[in-house]
Amino acid sequence: MKTFKIAGFYLAWQGDAQEIELLDGLIINREDDKRSWLIELFVDPKYKEAFRQHENQEEMKVQVLITHPNNDPALFSAQMREMNILQDGINILLEGKLRQMRNEYAKQVLSDLISQGISGEELVDAFNNRLKQRKNVPPVQKA
Repeated sequence: MKTFKIAGFYLAWQGDAQEIELLDGLIINREDDKRSWLIELFVDPKYKEAFRQHENQEEMKVQVLITHPNNDPALFSAQMREMNILQDGINILLEGKLRQMRNEYAKQVLSDLISQGISGEELVDAFNNRLKQRKNVPPVQKA
């Protein structure tokens, strides 16, 4: 198993992604054949209802920035295992399956640009700019 620091976390909700400001967070790659990961978050109590709405769902979509905020987001299909209200925040444990690898993000950007009819040198420039700006991260709503 490998453990990494979480640099950013987004919870998909009704077509948008809500940025969840972390007090702390770790993600553990279990390195099993199911590609399962454990995601542990420590967040402000103001996010209690956002997570309560997902408590009984079989699946929620989340995006995790692993190790550094400039890394491409990793897309997971996750299920909440535990939510514990603590004195200084909320501890949330999710179990997730990796749905989108780093190469998939670049493919998604390229596919989107091609579908817009961009080609040639303009495509190369737009692709590089989009990767730098990470425009394929869903729109973020602050809580």
